[in-house]
Amino acid sequence: MGTKRDVEIGILLDEAQRAHRCLAAHDRKLKAALDRRTPNQLVCPRSHLYARKVYWNGLGRRQREEHILRAEATLRPELVLCHASAALLHGLPVSFRRLASVHVLSGERWPSTRSAGRVTRHGRTEATRPMVERLDGILVTSLEDTIVDCLLELGFREGLAIADAGLARLGIDAAELDALISERGRHRPGVRHALETARHADARSESGGESMARAIMIEHGFMLPELQVLIENPDNPGHPWRCDFFWELPDGTIVVGELDGGEKYVNPAMTHGRDVLQVMRDERLRESGMTLAVDRVMRFTFSDVANEARLVALLERFGIPHVA
Repeated sequence: MGTKRDVEIGILLDEAQRAHRCLAAHDRKLKAALDRRTPNQLVCPRSHLYARKVYWNGLGRRQREEHILRAEATLRPELVLCHASAALLHGLPVSFRRLASVHVLSGERWPSTRSAGRVTRHGRTEATRPMVERLDGILVTSLEDTIVDCLLELGFREGLAIADAGLARLGIDAAELDALISERGRHRPGVRHALETARHADARSESGGESMARAIMIEHGFMLPELQVLIENPDNPGHPWRCDFFWELPDGTIVVGELDGGEKYVNPAMTHGRDVLQVMRDERLRESGMTLAVDRVMRFTFSDVANEARLVALLERFGIPHVA
């Protein structure tokens, strides 16, 4: 049976887990007690943040980042999260490297950007201040403002991931996204760049990796694929396969592109009770069947997307032509 302190810490950890966040040590005594339980029982992803080791090991990368960010927000609940931090909590496909800092909206005392430690402040004038809402108890910029903020700041590849997801989440078309950027980005740097990114947005893209892969195709002038095309499954009529990318080349050759993300093997929403080996078997059977229905199946990973030269070489090897 544990000590009274063990019971207290257990209660705090339970509360944190129910809120999908790490436990933040608000005082030295609590931090010292948690440190003594690290690394045997607890993990410490940040100097003042803690979680049970077994629980933490069962989380995916995005879930871990969300837990960290929610815990950080409990330390300064009056701050408004914005840019990449707000994007993460809104469920947008933000790059993990953007999360090294906690992005917050500057208050009246901070009329311009001023950063310290892991906090990056984003200054706004009164005329350009965004709408603010409370999301799971945390103050964040609205989904619309978060999308615009990210598009003004991010490069084309990361921005296209936000633009694609923005169309789908807001249920708007390209013209409406253009109007949103023009309205909420008025008098701010990066508007022209944001509008150019949004011009290529497609709500059918289902992941940030797919969007970034398409951005590389656009940058290198490749023939662009159709997205999320259904392919008839002769072994199971009425239950077609759906592919991430679909090209019909000028000579009639059909090429299918499949982004093989690791999440499909571990995310319960995607595994539907299957273990990793069964998911892998099912994927191989799916690929074997699809190979009979099309001419070529090009599989690639997030690692290939991160390595621009490798993805370009793969596209060329599978005969995807340059059209611009």
